[in-house]
Amino acid sequence: MKFEELTKDTEIRASVRKKEYTLAKVSSIPPGDDRIFAIVTDGSEISVVAETGLPLNVTEEEKPLRIISFDTKLPFDLIGFLAYITKLLADQNISLFAISAFSTDHILMKEVYLDKAVKVLKDNKVKIDLK
Repeated sequence: MKFEELTKDTEIRASVRKKEYTLAKVSSIPPGDDRIFAIVTDGSEISVVAETGLPLNVTEEEKPLRIISFDTKLPFDLIGFLAYITKLLADQNISLFAISAFSTDHILMKEVYLDKAVKVLKDNKVKIDLK
């Protein structure tokens, strides 16, 4: 399904998480903790997105970050959703880091870009709530 088809009948909803997050390159996978948002391992490095302040074995990090989660359930075969969202933000010089779950996409950005990103998304008919 192409993104344009989805938006004919579906409202795109997103939420901004209130907490600040850190994207960290770590030396080992941390133990489970509710403050961890995501762990990505690719065979050459381990990246962790966690609430800022969680002690980790950090080798590099970016912070403070904020997360916008797209709450609309997205079909697995959807084509172009992230391309559309990232282009809107790239056109405004907003850098982001994207993470996809099974049916939900999330974008992380430096906190300094959050207000501008929210405005851009709202101006493009994305309904945004604070979590």
